[in-house]
Amino acid sequence: MALHYAFRLSLIAFATESVRGIISHTDFLGATQSALIAAVIFFGLGLVFGEVASRLVEESVRASFEKWKTNPE
Repeated sequence: MALHYAFRLSLIAFATESVRGIISHTDFLGATQSALIAAVIFFGLGLVFGEVASRLVEESVRASFEKWKTNPE
């Protein structure tokens, strides 16, 4: 899940930075470099936040299951 989140977040960052470069009439090389840097940064952030989210969901499900197991009403 974390890897999927990281890929999606990096693609969004790349697309957003590319569009910003087009709108601001930046040269192609500068726009591409800034888009790639943004993609790499957000890929790392996506991995971290995706892993945190995955662990939070797993812990929540585990706690709910344990609660249900002791009192199945």
